[in-house]
Amino acid sequence: MAVESPDTKLFHQLAPDKQRRILDAAVSEFAEKSYTNASMNRVVQRAEISKGALFKYFQTKSGLFAYVYRIALDRVKDYLRSVRDESADTPFFDRLEMVMRAGIDFIRNHPRLARIYYHIIFTGDSPYKREILAELRKESLKFIQSFVEHGIERGEVRADLDPRIAAFVLESVFDRFVQAHHVQFLDHSLNLHQAPNHASEQWIGEIIELFKKGMGTPVQP
Repeated sequence: MAVESPDTKLFHQLAPDKQRRILDAAVSEFAEKSYTNASMNRVVQRAEISKGALFKYFQTKSGLFAYVYRIALDRVKDYLRSVRDESADTPFFDRLEMVMRAGIDFIRNHPRLARIYYHIIFTGDSPYKREILAELRKESLKFIQSFVEHGIERGEVRADLDPRIAAFVLESVFDRFVQAHHVQFLDHSLNLHQAPNHASEQWIGEIIELFKKGMGTPVQP
């Protein structure tokens, strides 16, 4: 089953300020209450619109949730594109550091979207859970694999590595690192939950150094 794509033509005809108000209300509601407990009544109260209007724009609660998810995915893609473009000429392992920082920056700058994401992962409390997580993993792995392939081409990464496996390992570590910053029970006394920048930077440096030793090409004497 594909993620629902509601007909939002009427919504996009609204003034930008009203669109932002409705979207902000929906994001807050899903972030605070989770999908099952989210109330369309509270969304319309927050957005200061009628319930009939909200259903006219999105048809169902799952349609509204699907729209919020698409907005979140687009913002993640924007972050990834920004890192990719800004680091095109940067050495491979420095690019990985930038990816890790971007992940931390994203959850700090978009805490409500991060909360919705972790509701989906850990509670199963959303429609299309399998489809959403599959799409996110696919996008993330494709992004990291392109970095690995570029690193191999430039002689910075061992040529005998399978880019798919390397990308899987890297993406798994990066995702777990970001999770520990945002979700307290995943911290396991590592002092990563809501860690200050200097602590995050130390962890990033040590993780990347570990990958250098395993993935980097030998330094010529």
